Amino acid sequence: MSRLVGRLLLYGALAVALGIVVGSACAPQPVALPSDPESPSSSAPRTATPSPSPATPGAACPRVSAGGAANQAQLTAVRVAHQPGFDRLVFEFGPSTAPGTFGMPAYTIEATNSLSGPSGQSVPIDGKALFGARFMNASTHNVNGSASYSGSLDLRPATPLIKEARLVEDFERVLVWGVGLDHLVCPKVSELANPYRVVLDFASAP
Repeated sequence: MSRLVGRLLLYGALAVALGIVVGSACAPQPVALPSDPESPSSSAPRTATPSPSPATPGAACPRVSAGGAANQAQLTAVRVAHQPGFDRLVFEFGPSTAPGTFGMPAYTIEATNSLSGPSGQSVPIDGKALFGARFMNASTHNVNGSASYSGSLDLRPATPLIKEARLVEDFERVLVWGVGLDHLVCPKVSELANPYRVVLDFASAP
């Protein structure tokens, strides 16, 4: 009887040992996660890199300022024409009876996103790129109210690049024209005398 009991105890111990081995083999095993956070299989969050913001017009085309702050002038003509390789815009000035010296008025040419008149209302101008041409101590009207400029206040030439040139402001001898282009091109700005002229050349197709 004692032998039988001993065998039963031995068989029981063997069965317990075998169960432990089998259970260990079937248990889930730990998985080593990749240490590189950029690995495609990693669950680590990724931070998206923002795309660079488009360059502002002012950054793409530097502002051009010249002329004399004390000079007085009257706008007498605005011309737009296509030349081989560029579109040309010309502002022509004549003498003024306003107090001061006749000469090239102070001006600023710069790219912008919008232009507003004296009322503060944005003035729509055709084109995908916009430039403002601001002249100080200049006007389309003489001091006595007569017109020094009798041309169109809204030019829409059939030129490849310049789509529209429009008067935006003529108030208290501050004169602003807006120039709309088919696409952004920085102008070459030059001055001519006899008569005084500010010339903007925008490179375009021949």
